[in-house]
Amino acid sequence: MKLNSCPMCKGELQVREYHCPSCEVSFKGEFESSWLSALSVEQLAFVRLFLLVQGNIREMEKRLNISYPTVKSRLAEILREITDSETAPTDYADILYDLEQGFVSVDEAINMIETRRKQ
Repeated sequence: MKLNSCPMCKGELQVREYHCPSCEVSFKGEFESSWLSALSVEQLAFVRLFLLVQGNIREMEKRLNISYPTVKSRLAEILREITDSETAPTDYADILYDLEQGFVSVDEAINMIETRRKQ
């Protein structure tokens, strides 16, 4: 279960206890959480693979059997998550560059721009 903020007041949660179910030992205190704690299990797996392929988006496409725009979309989602950015960029230079390089079709570029505008 992913729980990053208080369900009552929406305040930031603080980790105060770690527990090992194997040996039943608990550690209490004030622990810092990292940006990784904001990611879901699926997002962490995506980041791990991205690092393993050294950021090669084409390799990500092959290994995950997804399209280039899907890889870019998932990366953007993760970036929003780790930067606490609620607003989508209004600059479309990255999409236009991908279109120019042939990474996406005109229809895919239009869909990506429309999706970004709705966010």
